[in-house]
Amino acid sequence: MIKLQQGIVLHILPTSKFKTISIQLRFRAPLQADIITKRTLLANMLEVNSKYYPTQIDFRKKLSELYGATFFTDVARYGNYHVLSLNVDCVDEKIIQKNGIFKEVMTFIHQAIFVPNVCHGKFHEATFAREVENLRDDYLSRYDDKAVYADDKLNALYFDLPEHQMLSYGQISDLNDTTSSETYETYLRMIKEDQIDIFIVGNVTEEEVILFMQSFDFSPRVPLRRDPFYLRDNSSKIREETERQEINQTILTMGFTTPVYYHGNYYYAGLVFNGLFGGMTHSKLFQTVREEENIAYAISSDIDAFRGLLSVEAGIDYKDIKKTQSLIIQKLQEIQEGHFTDDELFQTKELLKSELHQIDDSPHAMIENRYSLSLIEQNDLTIDDWIERIDGVKREEVALLAQLINLKAIFKLIGENN
Repeated sequence: MIKLQQGIVLHILPTSKFKTISIQLRFRAPLQADIITKRTLLANMLEVNSKYYPTQIDFRKKLSELYGATFFTDVARYGNYHVLSLNVDCVDEKIIQKNGIFKEVMTFIHQAIFVPNVCHGKFHEATFAREVENLRDDYLSRYDDKAVYADDKLNALYFDLPEHQMLSYGQISDLNDTTSSETYETYLRMIKEDQIDIFIVGNVTEEEVILFMQSFDFSPRVPLRRDPFYLRDNSSKIREETERQEINQTILTMGFTTPVYYHGNYYYAGLVFNGLFGGMTHSKLFQTVREEENIAYAISSDIDAFRGLLSVEAGIDYKDIKKTQSLIIQKLQEIQEGHFTDDELFQTKELLKSELHQIDDSPHAMIENRYSLSLIEQNDLTIDDWIERIDGVKREEVALLAQLINLKAIFKLIGENN
């Protein structure tokens, strides 16, 4: 980890196991409801053209000339942070014995970041109008995927703050009021104020990377000091909402509060709990609700470890909704009472460790792991450390954690005929 400027950190992960070089720049800002949609539009604008390559065809043609390099942007929510990422994968020039590719790719990234397609204080209007409509289509498409839609509705029901209720890439109601000039102002704030983490994974040396990074003239910025975790209140009131649509399958979603936060005191027990509860195919929910009772087309659980949310989603027939809900609570209670076998505990740990070993098989997974750890200032934590802590989880710890999990929200999406 190399500090280039105040608030700007370079992470070089040298390895010769991949045939590509992966480069990511992650811009981090406080999560605020009024900037999420603007930052998403900004990400989309940066992905399609620049001043040097003013059309999408020009932009993609240049990437093709760089031996099929890929370039894409993304936005994500990490608890109380909003992160905009620029991602590039290019061939390792040492493999094809063609010098200068890495330098050209870094130049392309520099142009995309520092010389966007802007004129008179606003982004190119035709491009902006197209990206607004593309984003509108993305929002509308979530309604058509009923599992995704139900998850969105649970999210809005569970959380109190609008920046956590909405999607990580904003909301459709913001589009009509967002202009190309406002998006450019968002760009200027990002370049000037965001915390920046730069990741490079591949067969590179520290010396050559630092040499190319000298042209990235980011100014120092005030360090961003805030707790990354969203902490939920522990009120006992359960929120419920039901919606009817013209669909055949009913979708039941449930949100639970947990004390499970990324690498916190309950994190490793939380990983094991989720595997036992509904996160794996040998879990209680999968084996009981889907396999034994045969009343779910699909059922699973997941934990958002930056927001302490345990979510359960089941695709079922309407007639089985009460039984499914009852079984979910019953299986939680079983773990609370320690009713799981040593074999189930062992199998869960082995599968978790297998997933951890796979991190080093993907440059993007390596970056994601390193970045998440940097948010909690645990950069030195290794995969071996994770595995040791998972192995150390005792069944009593899993049961104790389960006792601290409480139902908070239920959203049901059912067919109109039901």
